[in-house]
Amino acid sequence: MSKIIEWMSHWGKDKILHDDLVSAISLAAACVCKLFVTTEWQIITVCAFFAGFAFAIGKEIYDEIKYKGADERDWAADIIGLVRGTLFSLILTI
Repeated sequence: MSKIIEWMSHWGKDKILHDDLVSAISLAAACVCKLFVTTEWQIITVCAFFAGFAFAIGKEIYDEIKYKGADERDWAADIIGLVRGTLFSLILTI
């Protein structure tokens, strides 16, 4: 665990933005799903996950095209944000 925390402490602004944006997209999708679609926590959690996942994939494809390469640390930041956003949406809906 300490290696992960040390590794994350060296992240730049870009990686933090990846993490925060994916997490925010997941949470926003959960809120929209809860308000307009259903109140079932399973569906809300799946909606949050796939919204964050789709955003992360789209952002990395954009980076691949525009900057001629996606960074594996961007992927890691996306995954951490996706897990965090999905877990928070699960906690908020139960």
